Amino acid sequence: MGNRYESLPKGVQKLVKKLADVEREQLSLLRAHMPDEEARMMELIDKGNRITEDLFDTKFAAEELGLCYPESPDDLREMGEYFLGLYALDRAYAEEDGKEYSEDLFYAGVNLRRAADVIGDEEIDFDMEDLDDDDFEPLIDGLISTFGDMPEESPGSNVVNLFGKKKDKQ
Repeated sequence: MGNRYESLPKGVQKLVKKLADVEREQLSLLRAHMPDEEARMMELIDKGNRITEDLFDTKFAAEELGLCYPESPDDLREMGEYFLGLYALDRAYAEEDGKEYSEDLFYAGVNLRRAADVIGDEEIDFDMEDLDDDDFEPLIDGLISTFGDMPEESPGSNVVNLFGKKKDKQ
């Protein structure tokens, strides 16, 4: 059946390897509980985001997978699942033949899935009930300064009859 990882374009293989390395570093950092953990984690997340953008800029992502939005949780999830699926097949075939297999597809897939979950949670967690009126004051003040106050409401309205003075049939 062959190695699915090696069937990927060489540039994609390199990006998968880099993204897998970032995921391994993040996992190692989370286990270490270091004092500068948060700053180091942010650096790794930024590095992973740049690699993910490069991955989505490949011909492979656009033409093979039809994915082009690294900020989309759906596209991130789909690419992550694609890599996890390739990993599962590579591992199964390698184990059948008693051969070695690369963990890079696994770690790159996990990184993409985790990013999709984080972005997806950010979109879902926005809750209007948690907002106070004070949160909208700067927005309202900006709109008033740009467009002026709301027009005064007229006490009554004038109905214009467009079709003559016929009464409605009921």
